[in-house]
Amino acid sequence: MNPPPPKSYRRVANGVVIFIFLAGLWLPILDNLTGIDVARPPDENRLPARQPQLAAWNFSSGQQFIAGTEAYYNDHFGFRKRLIRWSQHWKQQWYQDQNDFNVVVGKHGWRFTSQLQMIEHFLGMAKFSTAQMQAWQKLLEKRRDWLAARGIKFLFVVTPDKQSIYPEELPDWLQNAAPGHRETKLDQFMQFMRAHSTVEVLDLRPTLLAAKTKAPLFLQTDSHWNYFGGFIAGQEVIRTLQNTFPELPPLRGEDFIWTNLPSGGGDLARLAGRELIENNCFTFDVRPGLTAPKVQVDAGAYSSWGQHSVRVTLENPTPLTVHAVVFHDSFAHAWQMIFGYSFKRIVFLNEHREFSTKLIEANHPHVVVVEMLERFFNTLGPEELMAKDGLP
Repeated sequence: MNPPPPKSYRRVANGVVIFIFLAGLWLPILDNLTGIDVARPPDENRLPARQPQLAAWNFSSGQQFIAGTEAYYNDHFGFRKRLIRWSQHWKQQWYQDQNDFNVVVGKHGWRFTSQLQMIEHFLGMAKFSTAQMQAWQKLLEKRRDWLAARGIKFLFVVTPDKQSIYPEELPDWLQNAAPGHRETKLDQFMQFMRAHSTVEVLDLRPTLLAAKTKAPLFLQTDSHWNYFGGFIAGQEVIRTLQNTFPELPPLRGEDFIWTNLPSGGGDLARLAGRELIENNCFTFDVRPGLTAPKVQVDAGAYSSWGQHSVRVTLENPTPLTVHAVVFHDSFAHAWQMIFGYSFKRIVFLNEHREFSTKLIEANHPHVVVVEMLERFFNTLGPEELMAKDGLP
């Protein structure tokens, strides 16, 4: 039997344990007071809880204040940022757990979002019912007809998800699970609309699949396309609209100087807590000779959905003729950089669910474009959009 450790050793050990315990209690408070945790905040795709205010001195308000205080503390306690970063790092290094925070790790450093049932939609397991496709048809035809009565063209653009253009960069387990002749919701819908409606729907997948041999079109560590991918898609939008507006100037690649330099990782790298390098980050400069549009940004705009939005208006001083309104999600931010060279005046509102008749009538466009990302199209309810539109 081993002899017990000397009392002096036990006292030192107990002192160390007590010190660690007290430090664990007081370090979070110290960080709250001094802000010594300088770790980058984790990207959680949500706003942290706000500090609650006691609205009134009654039982119900007291309950809400206590619940709000707990939520606020959970989002702001000291060293939370550092602890989350350590947790992410240890999961990835020790357990090879990289597919967390809605991120699927693909090949060659590519990452994909798994949000909004990405896997089920990619594999073709999730399907539209006939009633759902008919509801989408009704929504788009209502918008088309309302605009046509005012002499305005309508174009609905579906922007493909990253995995629709680069399925070969998905992990093997996901590629191997895909059936040979899978049909996605977008495949279903395009076939249905060709057979049952005359609304013009632009599916950008063929254009981007054909162009990806020229240069990378999507960011490896981000859910978005890069500026070159946005430019290729924008060219196709302009080509489509030229069938109605032949005077619309084309977007020419030779008018821009393209550069691809490594940059910091994108939104999917940040969500997974990784410090990665982005290798597909294209930027561009305009060659001399093109007249830059004047840009006006209203960062305090709101959509009819009650959501904070950004409205960007571009006006070109050259003698162009076509005016446009674009309702869009974050993918069309790239178009704000280039469409001003083809349109006389174009208004962008960052809300893909929006169809503001007030905004349209105030700007007198010749064409209205609604751009919507594939995964949003897969999961949005057209009945809710119709109710918000309020069209007859």
